[in-house]
Amino acid sequence: MTAPSFYQGLVYGFIAAFFWGTHSVIVRFLTADLGGLAVACIRLYIAALCLGVFLKFRGYPIRIDFRNPVFWWTTLAATVNFVFFHVGLEYTDAPSAILLENTAPIFVIIGMFLIWRWKIRWAEMCSVALVVFGAYYTVRDSFSLGGDVVTGDIMEIVAGLVWAVFIVGSSRALSTSSSTNERVNFLFGVFIISAVLMTPFLFFSTYHVTLLDGTLLILLGVFPTAFAFIFWYEAAARVSTVTAALLFSLSIIFTFIFASIFLGEEIRPDMMIGGGLIILGVGISKFSSPELAAKKI
Repeated sequence: MTAPSFYQGLVYGFIAAFFWGTHSVIVRFLTADLGGLAVACIRLYIAALCLGVFLKFRGYPIRIDFRNPVFWWTTLAATVNFVFFHVGLEYTDAPSAILLENTAPIFVIIGMFLIWRWKIRWAEMCSVALVVFGAYYTVRDSFSLGGDVVTGDIMEIVAGLVWAVFIVGSSRALSTSSSTNERVNFLFGVFIISAVLMTPFLFFSTYHVTLLDGTLLILLGVFPTAFAFIFWYEAAARVSTVTAALLFSLSIIFTFIFASIFLGEEIRPDMMIGGGLIILGVGISKFSSPELAAKKI
């Protein structure tokens, strides 16, 4: 893979991060009227519909490979991630949620080393160390508060763990893909099956949906879900697994901005320092060789 392709992947990742910067803010707002599980399920159905229209417009037949084990553990990881991330946002704030989900790179690198015996480069290890320390530094004070805040933060860390499984599964699937259509088709299957698995939760949720809630749900399904994942999959097809995980971390800076503007949430100094460390970690990953960065598990 050429260096221009690698840097093109970084651009796609930046676009995905911009969209992702809105999703914890929107979900946090919606949980005032809707349960987190209902939000998660509905946004997946909307996103799957968008991806289906995308494939139909491009004349690509939708095919879900139910016999592929990678598809199943990627789908199950996506389902569990959405459950814990959305329910966790009922108890913690949007910036903390997005920061804690960014513990995913450490789980990625541990899995690559222990399970696949992958040789990890120093730049990637330094990147992950900065990302994890930044996430810890951001929320270290919240654990002294106890109660719901801790519950929400722990759920977001679990979301980060299973997000790592999703990243690795997606990376393995994308390593055999040759076109955007194939990648969107795989993503469509993950979204629609995850939505079906979560559908029973809809019957145990209470609803008080306003016109604004409905509008935000549609926007959530289209931009931070369908479009963001399309761009991230295009990025992940061009960079290493660890770099793909770290690209998600760029969404932190946008989450800070949107949470402050739309939710009025305080951006504490420790959040800014922690976010800066995480973004620095992403920057260090850039110093990996583009040729090596193309390598997949």
